[in-house]
Amino acid sequence: CSDDPNNLPEVNKVKGVAIAVLVFGVISCLGFLVPGEWWGGLGGVLAVIGASVLLCCTGSGASASAGSHIGAGVLIASAAIVHAVAVIVYIVFWANVVNAVNDNCDDGVYSNPDDPNNQDEVDCDALSGVASAFIGVLIWPIIVIDIATFCVELICAIFSFQAAQAVRAQALPTTAGVPVAKPV
Repeated sequence: CSDDPNNLPEVNKVKGVAIAVLVFGVISCLGFLVPGEWWGGLGGVLAVIGASVLLCCTGSGASASAGSHIGAGVLIASAAIVHAVAVIVYIVFWANVVNAVNDNCDDGVYSNPDDPNNQDEVDCDALSGVASAFIGVLIWPIIVIDIATFCVELICAIFSFQAAQAVRAQALPTTAGVPVAKPV
């Protein structure tokens, strides 16, 4: 094993997972499409920034590399937390929309009070099915993506902190700001 911190197995492992985090982070930005629920998109932005730091900015020196790994690990761990919250928020959002349509049907909101024969009444079962399907087509793929993104981010954050420890352990000792050669 070389003394170059960028050739450590931990550093190479975290860079491989960072590519997956970057891809899933970009895809999870679809969370911005959910009206009023921006959690998944925010997590995607944090994941993209953290993965980008790991892929391009881990530095050439041991201390710069360790600091970059810690910073990226914190960003990616934050993204994982935000994605976990996003999954819960999206499931609640989906349930609330479906319940609101059903409640409005039960309350007669969609019926015409001027029509005594209720010929213009909306078919509430059909409306509920359409609302559920429309929201489901939008929400459930985003929920699945956010769960997968959460898992990859969690792994990447753990690997980032492990890589930072390995880089620090490999760092050359210094004396008064001057690097000292390490015996081979």
